[in-house]
Amino acid sequence: MSDMLKIGTSGVLAQRALLQTTSNNISNVNTEGYSRQRSIIRTNVLDQGTGVITTSRVINTYAERELLRDNARVGYYTAKTEGLSSIDSMLSSDATGLNPVISDLFASIQGANSAPTELSARNSLMGNLEVFTNRVNSIGNNIQEQYITNNRKILESVNRVNDLLESIYKFNSQIVESSTDTSSAAYLQMQDQRDHLIEELSEIIDIKTVDQPNGSCYVNMASGPTLVLGDGCATLAALPSSLDESEYQLGFTYNASRSYTMLSDDVGGKLGGYFDAGDSLREVQRSLGKLTVALADSLNKQNKSGITLENNAGDALFNFPETRVFTKSTTAGMTMSFMEGYAGNVTGKDYLIKINEDGTYALNEKNGNTLTEIFQGNTADLNGTITIPGLGFQLEVAGTPSVGDEFLIQPTANVSYNLSMKINRPEDFAFASVVRASENSQNLGNATISINGVTNTDATSAFSMEPSRSISGANFAATAPVKVVINATGDYEVYDTNDNLLGTTLASTKGGNILANMLSDVSDPDSRVYADPDMTPGYDFSITGTVRNGDSFSIELNTNGFADNSNGIMMQDLEQAQLVQGKINQTVSASYSDMVSNLGSTIAVSNVNLEAATAKRDQTLTITEESSGVDLNEEASNLVRYQQCYQASARIIAASQTVFESLMSALG
Repeated sequence: MSDMLKIGTSGVLAQRALLQTTSNNISNVNTEGYSRQRSIIRTNVLDQGTGVITTSRVINTYAERELLRDNARVGYYTAKTEGLSSIDSMLSSDATGLNPVISDLFASIQGANSAPTELSARNSLMGNLEVFTNRVNSIGNNIQEQYITNNRKILESVNRVNDLLESIYKFNSQIVESSTDTSSAAYLQMQDQRDHLIEELSEIIDIKTVDQPNGSCYVNMASGPTLVLGDGCATLAALPSSLDESEYQLGFTYNASRSYTMLSDDVGGKLGGYFDAGDSLREVQRSLGKLTVALADSLNKQNKSGITLENNAGDALFNFPETRVFTKSTTAGMTMSFMEGYAGNVTGKDYLIKINEDGTYALNEKNGNTLTEIFQGNTADLNGTITIPGLGFQLEVAGTPSVGDEFLIQPTANVSYNLSMKINRPEDFAFASVVRASENSQNLGNATISINGVTNTDATSAFSMEPSRSISGANFAATAPVKVVINATGDYEVYDTNDNLLGTTLASTKGGNILANMLSDVSDPDSRVYADPDMTPGYDFSITGTVRNGDSFSIELNTNGFADNSNGIMMQDLEQAQLVQGKINQTVSASYSDMVSNLGSTIAVSNVNLEAATAKRDQTLTITEESSGVDLNEEASNLVRYQQCYQASARIIAASQTVFESLMSALG
C-alpha cells in the first residue's frame, strides 16, 4: 500500500513537471530567442516509481554554430551593399553623373570654336565649365558624406559589440552561479537570453563559440582573439589612423587602461562590410580625383598655350588648392601640389614617406597596409620644393624631418570637392594659337605650312610670356625654331631667331612634324634635337605639298589673331585624348565609365552573394527551428498525453487510499 502511494506520488510529480514544461513551451511559442524545453524522467534504479527529472533546452549544436556563420555573411553583404548603393545610383544617373556634363562641356568648346570671336558662344562655354566644376564638387562631397556616414556606422557597430560582449559575460557569470540547478527556469532562461545576444553579435562580426562544462560559453572572433572569457571580456575600439584620422583601424584590449592591439578589419559581419565599403568609397574618391586632375590640368595647360580675345596670353581655367600632407612630426611639415602638365602621371594611389635612421628616406606606394618602395633619397634633400614628375606632384617641405617621421600623401583623395574655377570672364578663353606660320611669297613650290599646335608656354618652352599678359610684350627665345629653308636635297633646314642652323629634317619625312623629326646629324637617325617637342620648344609644325630648293617658311607670334581657333581645336581634341593614367591610358569619359562599371560590378556581386547567404541562412534557420522551435501541434498532443498520465497517477494514489481504508475497516 505504501509502495502504491509512493509510486502514485512520484508519477503525479513527474507528470506535473512534464505538463509545466509543455505549458511553458506553448506560452513562449512567439517569444524571440526562446528554445524549446524538454523534461526527461530517469528510471528509478533503486526503488519503484519515477527517478530524477531533468529539464533542458533542445538545441541542434551544429545548426546553431552554422547559423552564426550565416548571420555574419548576411550582415557583411548587407552592410557593404548598403554603404555603396546610393553612390552607385548617383554616379550612374544622367541627372547626377559626370559623363553627360563632360560631353556638354566639349560640345560647348566645339561651338565656341565655330565662332571664336562671339561672346554668346563663349558665355555658353563659361556656363558649362561652371556646371562641370559644380558637378565634380557635388559628386566629391556626396562620396565624402557617405564615407563619413559609413565611419559613423563603424563606430555604432563597435559600441554595440562592446555592449553585447559585456552582457554575454554577465549572463555567463550568472549561469555559472546558478549551475547547481541546471533544470531551473531561471537557468534555462539565462541561457536563452545569452544565446540570443550571441546571435545578434554574429550579425555584426564573424564569431565562433566554445561551450564550457559549467554552462558558460566562450566567444571567439572567427579569425582572431577570444572576446568573452570566464574572467572577463574584451573591449573593441575603432581608432583613428595614426596619420589620416578619417580612416579607422580596429583594436581590442582586455584592460581599458592598457594599449590596444590592432586587428585586421577583415572581421566579417556588418562591421567587416562597413570597413570594405569604406575602402571602396575611398577608391572611388581617388579614381574621380585622378580623372578630374587629368582633365582640368590638360585644359589648364592648353588654355595657357593660347591667346585670349583681348590679345593676352591664356591662363589656367581651374584652381587646384595645395593639399596638406598628414604627419605627426614635430619638426617638419609638408604640402603637396600637382605639377602642371604632368597630370597624366597621377596614379590615384596614396604614398608614404618614412625617415630612416641611416639618413635616408623612402617613398612608398601605399595599398592598404602594404607598402611598395618606389625610391630612396637622402633626408638632407627633403627641404624646399621636391618635384616628383613621375608621379605628377611636388612637395613643399618646411622644417627638418626627424628619424621615424612619416608623411602620408593623398594626391587625389580630396581633389573632386576642392576643385574651383579660376577663369571668370568669357574673353579669357584662349582659342587662338600663340604662333602662326606663313610661306614666303617668292617660293617656287606650292607647299603650305601649318602649326600642329602649341603644347607648352612655361619656362621650358621657346616663349617668353606670362599668363594674362599682352602677347605684344612676348617674344621668342633666341634658340627658338622660327624659320625653315629647303636645301638642294629637299631636306628641311630649321633656323633660330639669329639664323643659326638648329638641325635638319630629312625629305623622307615629307614635312610631317618637322621638329619631332629634326636631326643634328643627318647621318645619325638617333641624333634628334628635341627629345620632347611638346615640352621644348612647346610647338611643332608640318609642311605639305611640293617644295623647291630655296623655298622658306616662317613662324611668328600670333599677335591680333583673334579669329584663330587652332588652340581651341586642341582643347576640343582633349575629349578623345588618353589623358588618364592606368595600365592602359584612357579618355576621361572612358575612365569615368570604368569607375562606375567597377563600382556597379562590386555591388552586383555583393547582391548575388547576399541572396545566396540569405537563402543559406533561411535554410539553417529552418533546421534550428525544427529542433529548437515550438511546434504547437506536438505540444498540444503532449499536453493531452501528460494530462492523462497525471490523472492515471492520481488514481493510483486514490486506489492506495481506498485499500488503506478497507484494510483499516477490516481490522477495526
